Amino acid sequence: MAKTTSIRIGEDQVVLDDDGHLADPQQWTREVACALADRDGIELGPDHWWLIEFVRDYHHTYGTPPLMRVVVSALRDKRGDAAASSRDLYRLFSDNPVRQACCYAGLKKPDWCL
Repeated sequence: MAKTTSIRIGEDQVVLDDDGHLADPQQWTREVACALADRDGIELGPDHWWLIEFVRDYHHTYGTPPLMRVVVSALRDKRGDAAASSRDLYRLFSDNPVRQACCYAGLKKPDWCL
């Protein structure tokens, strides 16, 4: 049986799926993202927001979250630094950068994530 979890954002109750992602992506707001990150002990800074917004935009355009290599390439372009790597992303979200960004972006867990 699935376990339903929720978090309270002001007066609203936001339901999470079994993976800790929003059950209803329409409930996403920046405030929800902050609450989800806070629950995980992460304070979202500008680089976190860049990744969250990149994942949201990519998903909106292509209907799927980006693969890590796509995000690394975008990070290199953003920074103008050919040496930027997945290590930089793991410094932001240590578990799995794309999966965590999807969670905070209001998206379902990527199908390709274990």
